[in-house]
Amino acid sequence: MKSWGKRNVLPGLGIFIALAALALTGGCGGQPSAGKGDAANPKPEEHEPVTVRVGVKSTGYLSNEEFQRYFVEPVKKKFPWITPEWVTYSNSSLPQMVAIGDAPDIVITNNVNGMPQMEELALAGSIEDLIKAHKLDVSRIETFALDALKVASQRDELVGIPYTRHFGALYYNKDIFDKFAVGYPKDGMTWPQVTELARHVTRMEGGVQYRGLEPNVPERLASQLSLGFVDPKKKVATFNSDPWKKVLKQLVDIYSIPGNTQITTKAQGSQLFVKDRTLAMLAEVNIIFESGLDKATDLNWDIASFPVWPEAPGVGMSPDTHVMVLSQTSKVKDDAFRVIATVVSDEVQMDMSRRGRFSVLKDPKIKQAFGQDMAFMKGKNIQAVYKTELAKPYEQTLYDTIAMSAIQKELSNVVLKGKDLNSALRDAEESVNKQIETAESGK
Repeated sequence: MKSWGKRNVLPGLGIFIALAALALTGGCGGQPSAGKGDAANPKPEEHEPVTVRVGVKSTGYLSNEEFQRYFVEPVKKKFPWITPEWVTYSNSSLPQMVAIGDAPDIVITNNVNGMPQMEELALAGSIEDLIKAHKLDVSRIETFALDALKVASQRDELVGIPYTRHFGALYYNKDIFDKFAVGYPKDGMTWPQVTELARHVTRMEGGVQYRGLEPNVPERLASQLSLGFVDPKKKVATFNSDPWKKVLKQLVDIYSIPGNTQITTKAQGSQLFVKDRTLAMLAEVNIIFESGLDKATDLNWDIASFPVWPEAPGVGMSPDTHVMVLSQTSKVKDDAFRVIATVVSDEVQMDMSRRGRFSVLKDPKIKQAFGQDMAFMKGKNIQAVYKTELAKPYEQTLYDTIAMSAIQKELSNVVLKGKDLNSALRDAEESVNKQIETAESGK
């Protein structure tokens, strides 16, 4: 038995030594295994070229320059085989694209009124498996941004990833305040206080009508109170209520200031402020690029924090985030997710923040870098955008845009035609309910 064991041990030891020598030879100068490379010179992964189509809405969201900077260039650097491609869509064209099997791989939308359409078209679906597979740490993203997306999609899991958000601010023209020797707006002002301030800078001077304040669309003020438009379960409008009456009354008080009755929301308000320069104060979101404010170098402006309700001090608008939704119809989901992950990387988010796009990441260094690469932002009260917290998001529905139009129409009827406030709210609700009933019956 002893001699049998000895004969078998020695050959085994010889084989071990031979294999070790072979491995050593390979490490010193032998050929590496195909496709893997050696430790010093790893062979890059081989991939077929892939185009990831990114749907960008025809209004707002991104400029072509931003798309190249935040999507195309960083993705190419990290994943050379992937080419993000811009595809323009609208609310009306997207259903047609889906119907013919031509939906983008990623759809950029928002949580306020865009997600219901994603659900209606069955484009949105859970991406939790992809998050795990690609090890994306979503804990880096602000909790409120993720929660707002879940509320909008009415799901407990994520169906997309937010990449930027709007902030609320009260933009004001210093020259108009100086002209009338009136003190500038301050952080923390309430809607009644800003309304009173607007009375002092709403004047006719040299044949020019200067307006004191454009409060903007009703949904902005309503969101501060977490007011929705349509009950998502009953599918009926919710305008005929005391909170909505409070919102409209505040707007009517502002527009009832003599000389301030013109209703110029969104782009019209931005034009009055940036180009015409006859508007003293504008309550808005981030309009730096869309309005041309970044190019208006001779405009003497600044910002204060967004006006708040007296009963809700420090509470700004509800989250208004821009979201990348990975289409369930995409045939390149992994590469599409790589694009999404790249856009929310620390590097890209820092670049976006420095260039005036508000990051959704928690990192305080990224937040503090906001606007640092833009010379025209030097000396501005940038900290004002951090002085209101986000309101709790309301539940969105597919019919919110219909409701927004209806309440805006009735506001105009009250301000310009003297319609009774209660009647306006009642008529808005009836109009929306009829449209919902028609739409539901056609499904």
